[in-house]
Amino acid sequence: MRKTKILATLGPVSSDVKTIRSLLAAGMNAIRINASHASADEFVEKVNIVRKVKDIPIVLDTQGPEVRLLCRSRIGVKKGTEITLGKKSEIKFNKNIYRHLKKNDIILVNEGLIRLAVKSTGNDQVTLLSMSEGDISNRARVNIPDVALGLDILTNEDRAMIKKASSMKIDYIALSYTRNTDDIRKVRRLIGKDIGLIAKIETPIGIKNFDSILEEADGIMVARGDLGVEIPSERVPLIQKELVMKCNQAGKLVIIATQMLQSMIENSTPTRAETSDVANAILDGCDVIMLSAETAIGKYPVKAVREMHKIALETESIVETKVLIDNCRTVSEGISKCIHNITNMLPVTKIITLTRSGYTARIISRFKLNIPIIAITKEDSVRKKLELHYGVTPVAYPDMPSEKKTLNCSRLLFKKKLINRDDLLLFTAGVFSTESGSTNLIEIHKARDLERML
Repeated sequence: MRKTKILATLGPVSSDVKTIRSLLAAGMNAIRINASHASADEFVEKVNIVRKVKDIPIVLDTQGPEVRLLCRSRIGVKKGTEITLGKKSEIKFNKNIYRHLKKNDIILVNEGLIRLAVKSTGNDQVTLLSMSEGDISNRARVNIPDVALGLDILTNEDRAMIKKASSMKIDYIALSYTRNTDDIRKVRRLIGKDIGLIAKIETPIGIKNFDSILEEADGIMVARGDLGVEIPSERVPLIQKELVMKCNQAGKLVIIATQMLQSMIENSTPTRAETSDVANAILDGCDVIMLSAETAIGKYPVKAVREMHKIALETESIVETKVLIDNCRTVSEGISKCIHNITNMLPVTKIITLTRSGYTARIISRFKLNIPIIAITKEDSVRKKLELHYGVTPVAYPDMPSEKKTLNCSRLLFKKKLINRDDLLLFTAGVFSTESGSTNLIEIHKARDLERML
């Protein structure tokens, strides 16, 4: 069973029932919907289509304070030419950021392929000098490193979409261009505690404030596309490793995103470099590997998922934990460390955790054990959030009895064929406590012994 989870983006080529079924069969675990390319009504339609097929985790990715260029037709740019951008010009910004720009600021278009320098500003317009050549198309993405543009973390469209997402009880919001904890708290007030909040790290200020962001967020997405434009691209691999390690240490969800199998937008097989990139993300310790344009607009969406599945299966056999625990802040953390040690001493084949909030499953998952973790919870919303954590198979048990939990859960798992009589099972749960994160018990049983008692 594959432990790394695959998040695929829905788009024009993948939003129908047949393709979604094929993506699931190929190994997809969850769906991402990008608010930059969908209206609130389209979002609702996509969610309903997905849920017709299967009730899997859904991630809404906000637009955030992204800047794009608007133009009626594709415009060719040559090195050394001047371009005027303004409200009344042929080409303009999608947001009124002109007053924040000053002479010699650098503007990067299409992930840095086109480089422009501000020559002059005034009257809600700027004149730019092209330092490279290429084509600018409508809604081309813009990066302006080291310039504070004073934009809200959410657009009006984001707010409308989040309102729909809350009413439809989706599972996660991925917050684009997260800068600080104020951004996190602002969105948390809108979504409450039931929806998970994933902070997307894609700017230098997000990296600078990462430790405080990690404390507030439920998870992190390392969004390498914009990140690799905003900072020197050679820094991205080491930053990725550092951020993933910190997420593992904290027991927080971590997703690696952008350009993982980019060539499969056009080609039926990935490059060797892309295969290595996916494998290295898994070796770094990520929970989720993500596909963007590959499944949204690519020619081979199902093949892209299948390739990720194969890479993950091959790589996971040598994944090792990088988590260090000297002092445990909670009893549950101590229990998770004990479980890690026990699995190195005994031939445990399944770990079964009875969890209210999912916390226990998450802090066991961070050790990247080569043993399946079955998380049993009363809450279906918790079940779906845990679907994205490494090695976790979540099971909803809404009517779980308060007595004889080990036996009753075993009966359920035998019925679902998630355990068999040859398994050595490690159970963990919280007893005599109703608080979240209060795991304080470990039991080890031979499955055949439990089977005889059912």
